Amino acid sequence: MNHALDPTAEKALAINLDGGLFGAFAEIGAGQEVARWFFSVGGAAGSVAKTVSAYDMTVSDAIYGKA
Repeated sequence: MNHALDPTAEKALAINLDGGLFGAFAEIGAGQEVARWFFSVGGAAGSVAKTVSAYDMTVSDAIYGKA
């Protein structure tokens, strides 16, 4: 059985397992898909502090301020 990971999954897993990297995803656009990779490969509890999608104007205003 071949257990090779997709190159994108390999990159996300390597970042998740690197104890020196930790942060948040705040996005408007394709960031949801990027963040999904980090959660789907495992180990995200050690690297991802928060993900936020500011598509909702109320959420966006609370994070970034009113335009």
